[in-house]
Amino acid sequence: MFRRGHVCCGDQVLRASRRLHGDELLTVYRPAPPQERPMPEVPIVFRDEAIVVVDKPGDLTVHPTANAFSRTLTAFLQELAGGPFHPAHRLDRETSGLVICGRPGPVSAALKAQFSERSSRKIYVALVLGSFEAAREIVQPLDFARDSPIHIKMGVTCDGAAASSSFSPLQFNDLASLIICIPHTGRQHQLRAHLEWCGHPVCGDKIYGVPPEWFLEFIETGWTPELGQRLLFPRHMLHAAYLRIAHPVSGETLEFFTDVPADFRSACSHFGFECPPAEALLELLRTHVASS
Repeated sequence: MFRRGHVCCGDQVLRASRRLHGDELLTVYRPAPPQERPMPEVPIVFRDEAIVVVDKPGDLTVHPTANAFSRTLTAFLQELAGGPFHPAHRLDRETSGLVICGRPGPVSAALKAQFSERSSRKIYVALVLGSFEAAREIVQPLDFARDSPIHIKMGVTCDGAAASSSFSPLQFNDLASLIICIPHTGRQHQLRAHLEWCGHPVCGDKIYGVPPEWFLEFIETGWTPELGQRLLFPRHMLHAAYLRIAHPVSGETLEFFTDVPADFRSACSHFGFECPPAEALLELLRTHVASS
C-alpha cells in the first residue's frame, strides 16, 4: 500500500520509513479486493451439537485476509447450520486436512486448551525434496526470519521459541521422499521451517527452500506457468491426516482421519511413489501415535 501511494498524511504521500510523532491524521486507501473465486467444497468429517471437524481443501484460508474475505473457512463455519463454530487451531492456506471447530464459549476454549497444553495429537503427511532416509527428531527454536524479505517466514534462531518435530520416512528415492510429520509444539510454519532447516523442504512450498523472489512474484502476479515450471505444484504438499483429541463436553477420546487428496497422490506419482491406500495409511499413523 505504501508502494502504491495509498498512505497519506494530509496531501502528502508517505513512505513506509516515515516516523510518526503523534496527532497526525493519516488517510489509508484500500481498494476493494478483486472478486473472489467460488467457495470450494468443504467436506464434514464429524459433527455433533458441540463440534464439527472438517477436511479443509489445500487452497482455502482459515481466517480472512487482505485478499480473502468470504472465501474462508471461518465464513463457511458462520453459515453452517447449528453454528457458528470457531476453529480451535489453524492450518496454513495451502495445507490440506483436518480442522476441529467448536461452538463459541466453553467448548471452543476447552478445545484450544488441549492444543496449547499439547494433549491433542496431530499427524501430517508430507512430500519433501531429497532422500529422507531415516527417522529424526528436530528440536530447534523458531522465530521470524529477520534476514528474509518475506515478513511471515519463520527460521531457526538461537533466541526463538522452543519447537520440536518428529519425522519418519515412508518412501524415498534420490529426488523426493514421502514422510510422516508429528509436531510436538505448535509454532507458526513449524514443520515447513524445520524441514527447510534440515535440507528437505516441502515440495511446492513458495516460502521455504526456494529463493524469496519466487514468493514475492507469486504475490504480485498469482500463479503463472513460469512459476509452475519452477515449483512443480500449485500448493505445498503437506496434509493434516490424523487428529486425536478429547471431546470438550463428554471427555471421550475421538480419533479422526482424512485421506490425502487427489493432488497429493498425483504429486507422489510425479516422483514415482504410490501413496498407501487410506486404510493402510491410517494404520501407519496409528502406529506412530502409539510410539510418540
